[in-house]
Amino acid sequence: MKFPSLFKTPRYQRFNITPRYYDPVKEEIEQRTSLIKRELQLQKGDHSSAGSLHASRLSGSFKKARNSRKSSIGLMQMVIIMLLSAGLVGYLYFGNVALYIFLLVSSVLLYLKVKHIL
Repeated sequence: MKFPSLFKTPRYQRFNITPRYYDPVKEEIEQRTSLIKRELQLQKGDHSSAGSLHASRLSGSFKKARNSRKSSIGLMQMVIIMLLSAGLVGYLYFGNVALYIFLLVSSVLLYLKVKHIL
């Protein structure tokens, strides 16, 4: 059984193949020019490539969502560390009262997280 952790542990990767001649800037420029060409064809009246236009936009939106998810995980780890340190400092200054308040607040936050309210 795995215990929860605050830090991300590296996972086993079976393959790590990197292409030899890959230029991401050139590929992005080619994608943008092909997108503009398809939009111009749609404006002229050629509706044969309308489906592929939406597919390329859809795949780009998934990439953006993946990046925002990574940043939200880092933010959540930072919030957890700050709450733990605030609970420790509160316990050192105020004693058991701060510990009880910390446990109450953390249990409410955990409940809201499980119910997908927060």
